[in-house]
Amino acid sequence: MTVSLFPMAFFIDTDIFRSVSHSALNVSCPVPAQVSALLGLDSAAVCEPYFSSIDTWFPFISRKRLNQGIRANASTETAGLALLLLCMKLVTDTPLVSSAAESQLYREARSYLNTIEEVSPMSLYMLQSLVLVALFEMGHGIFPAAYLTVGRATRIAVLSGVHDRKTATQLFQMPQTWTYWEEERRTWWAISILERCLNIGPTGLPLATPEPTQDDLLPTADSDWLQGGIGTNAALYTTSFSPGLEIAPFARVCQVAHILGRVINHRNCRKDIQRREFVLDEALQLNATLNALDEHVSGPMGESRLESDPTANTVEVALCTAARLTLYHMYSCNNPDILSERLAEESAMQTSCLEGLKQIIATRAAVLARRVIQQGTENINRSSPLVVQCLYDVATECQWFIREGNIVDGAGRTMQLLMEALTLLGRRWGIADKCLKLLTLDSE
Repeated sequence: MTVSLFPMAFFIDTDIFRSVSHSALNVSCPVPAQVSALLGLDSAAVCEPYFSSIDTWFPFISRKRLNQGIRANASTETAGLALLLLCMKLVTDTPLVSSAAESQLYREARSYLNTIEEVSPMSLYMLQSLVLVALFEMGHGIFPAAYLTVGRATRIAVLSGVHDRKTATQLFQMPQTWTYWEEERRTWWAISILERCLNIGPTGLPLATPEPTQDDLLPTADSDWLQGGIGTNAALYTTSFSPGLEIAPFARVCQVAHILGRVINHRNCRKDIQRREFVLDEALQLNATLNALDEHVSGPMGESRLESDPTANTVEVALCTAARLTLYHMYSCNNPDILSERLAEESAMQTSCLEGLKQIIATRAAVLARRVIQQGTENINRSSPLVVQCLYDVATECQWFIREGNIVDGAGRTMQLLMEALTLLGRRWGIADKCLKLLTLDSE
């Protein structure tokens, strides 16, 4: 068994602990023959499909640093690099819906992931590989493995201190390059996004990724990142969502995921030990924030600039809509779960939620579904599985309203568009096909 290089003082005595270099904990490890066979000799054959598909909407791996690592071929980095390439190949693979969890590529990636975790658990390559495996598991409905994989990634990231640069003990020294620093930031955001997506459905599961600190920054402009340049980072916490402020697509996804996390925490909080007025005030604030955020992220969907990039807004609009639905489900019911007198603000919140549900069904979801269909028709490989939960949730709402007598204009047409979008996504991501089956059962 490999002797651990992890500094014992980190856990026992932080007064004498000193942060180590990012490469200090990496160990040389031969790449298994079966992994080499799956990767082949041409790394470009793995990289190009990945960067032309997944990376277009989930850009957290630095192509510049990846190419530098491939050229350097350092003995202590080879195993981690091979793992990352294997997971990049995995997430661009399109297995049969019924056999995604049994595919050879998935089994090899999971096995090799466990091997590398034993010898170099703290490498950035390892962390990014966990993100990719979790994305594959989410995209093909492999549960609870996806939930557990995101948990592993969160623990490793928190252990290194990337979640809080100021107060958390920093395992590693300050990165020597801006690119590495930005890549760590983007990887942490990627983990946070995936966990929040996973927690839209189930209730009462505490988020493992802590809320961002007041000093946290959003990822830099995607154009600077893709070109390997140095860019500026906007602050996460601002007083408003300014339409004049240029925020890159991935940074907008991070903004939305942050608010989604706040909604999930609000839903999961112990309301029996808090004052009703406090809980309701927070709900009203979240509702106002989501309305402003919806206008901020969905506004460009009708602009001509999206004709050249019709996929730019689908993920952030989907996550924002999912956050709105999560909040509306809590307060739109006309049967309150309290016995005391109802507050006037509760009635106002219920009215706002019902109007919000109708707006989503009548307009927002229809536009989103059309964008997803347009994206999938042009290039199905660039489709994101992160929109599937939203499409499914809106579809269930449409079914309910249609049963009530089509009381929302356009509910039937929106339902048709949602089914078309899910059917198309099912050609790439197994989770969409599984959601379609659930919708069919619900309609029977």
